[in-house]
Amino acid sequence: MTVHHGPSAPSAAPEPPLTAADEFDALFHSESRSGGFSRVSRIVDPTLPPEIEPFSFLSADLLRHIAEALMLEEGDTLVDLGCGRGGPGLWLARDAHASLIGIDFSPVAVVQAQQRAAAFGLARDARFVVNDLASTGLPDASVSAAVSIDALQYAQEHDAAAAEAHRILRPGGRLVLTGWHPRRLGDSRLPRRHRRTDWPTVLRTAGFIAVECHTRPGWTDTYLRIYRAALQMGPPGGDTALASLQGEARRRLPTAHHLYRVVVVAVAS
Repeated sequence: MTVHHGPSAPSAAPEPPLTAADEFDALFHSESRSGGFSRVSRIVDPTLPPEIEPFSFLSADLLRHIAEALMLEEGDTLVDLGCGRGGPGLWLARDAHASLIGIDFSPVAVVQAQQRAAAFGLARDARFVVNDLASTGLPDASVSAAVSIDALQYAQEHDAAAAEAHRILRPGGRLVLTGWHPRRLGDSRLPRRHRRTDWPTVLRTAGFIAVECHTRPGWTDTYLRIYRAALQMGPPGGDTALASLQGEARRRLPTAHHLYRVVVVAVAS
């Protein structure tokens, strides 16, 4: 299913980040030791490639859709915005025989991602950098495509992050991002960052063209099932990543049906 969004209300004022980089560092440390998030993801979708070890709401179907939407060719350069521990970006680059640049504000994530590159056969073709999504440090028009899996929505300023993605992409390059869209813009029951997150409008304002918003019921279902499966795991013990996921599930499940999962595809002008 493809949803085309026309003009709508502007994005809400930016809010401070929910979690600081050092808190994400702690979560990534925990995930590398115990793999709580990855374990829950494998329970929900056993067909997801296990080497990805996701720290986001991925399914095998969603991953394939992202790969198809990116339209990468051999020799292209993909940038993963908010790469985390690197698994999805490394898989996408390996699948397309492309090179990879990962950007994340967590130094721990960047170190772990670089260490994992060899396991994907990309030790020489992947590099990871600590930087901000609104200021990547990459040259103008330097990458073929960009992906951001459940990350761009956490940028302090969505407009600035979208403009930065447009700046670093070559003309005709594709940005593919995943996230959540409110079923009703401005819904006060939702967290502030989700109430008015209208990515098609934000991306068009940044200069992107041919912006489309794709959704499938199974993608939203995976998101809900990961939350429910996490809660069924019982006490997390010392698994900080699982504890964080369970806390998020308790907060988000009561209003989760007011959101749906989206893949937004945009072309740089």
